[in-house]
Amino acid sequence: MKRRLSLSVLSAVLLLPFNLFGKCPISPTGTLELLAQAGNLIVDTTGTDSVEVEVSSNKVVLKETCGRDLVSVTSTMSGVTGLPDWKIRVPKGVSLDLSTQGGNIQVMDTDGRETKLRTSGGKVTAGIIKGNALIVASEVRTLDIGGSAELRGQGGKLQVGNVGGDAVFFTTGGDIATGAVKGKVKADTGSGSVTIRESNGDVLVSTQAGDITSDFVHGAFDGKTGSGMIRLERVGGWVHALTGVGDIFFKLVPSNFAADLHVKAETGLGNITMYLPERLSATVTAIVDKPALNAKRIITDFPYKAASSGFNTIKGLVPGVGGTDAQRSFMGGPEQQQIVINDGVNSVRPHTSAGTIRILKGN
Repeated sequence: MKRRLSLSVLSAVLLLPFNLFGKCPISPTGTLELLAQAGNLIVDTTGTDSVEVEVSSNKVVLKETCGRDLVSVTSTMSGVTGLPDWKIRVPKGVSLDLSTQGGNIQVMDTDGRETKLRTSGGKVTAGIIKGNALIVASEVRTLDIGGSAELRGQGGKLQVGNVGGDAVFFTTGGDIATGAVKGKVKADTGSGSVTIRESNGDVLVSTQAGDITSDFVHGAFDGKTGSGMIRLERVGGWVHALTGVGDIFFKLVPSNFAADLHVKAETGLGNITMYLPERLSATVTAIVDKPALNAKRIITDFPYKAASSGFNTIKGLVPGVGGTDAQRSFMGGPEQQQIVINDGVNSVRPHTSAGTIRILKGN
């Protein structure tokens, strides 16, 4: 009778001290919360019905609160030199909430609803994460994440495969790279390039120095870099692209021509190349602040109604410009070109201080 009572208490909630090794039963879809003062966390997800924790140092004392749906592990340590290894074995479907104040975290493929991995000074390496993920580390490398993802770096690179929901990336310095994202993307790095293979939603990107590239942004794009190129092979919504030094390239391929498709593309020093579909309704106003002397810096496939070449407001008929009025003025001013496509509804404004602007016909 006493033995049955003790087992019942253990399976509900029981706080026990363990030295080196601890084991608690857990449901296949339970949650493990583990807080390590320091150490490398190595997670094996081939467990069956329990959480097993083993620490390499005998100066670490584990304390576990065992519950069928929640297992909580903390520790005390004294006189530990170096970083001990924590070997953790859990069922694959268990949600993980793991933290260490110093050390790396390694996780095999996991099917848990939530995966939270945090380290103050180490790296995180993970396989496929089926559910939502929150990862905080100096550097992150993981395969696909099935749900939404939030990755925060402390100066290192963030690299992830495909993401099944929205994605948020932030690092104080380092490259950001992701595969296909089914939701929206928000990415911010202090210094580094941002590569988004594909996003089904809108994209908001900022970097102090680095390139911004994507194969396909299905939604709107808002990106800026202090120094670097912006290149979007295809973009389906409105575009804000700003770089201090670098080229801008994009192809506008909207699925809904009645949507807001305005464009603002600006570079301090660099060229701008944009492909616009012939079905687009837009008024394009292209400006080059400091064009080269006697060199045409605005090139277009579209017929245009007005052109000016570095000059102020003397109007006249310019031969070879479709018999339309154009503006010409004194040398030294900006070169400006206006193009009206169809009904001219959307505003398209490419602007470079020194470079060439190309407005070309897309598919």
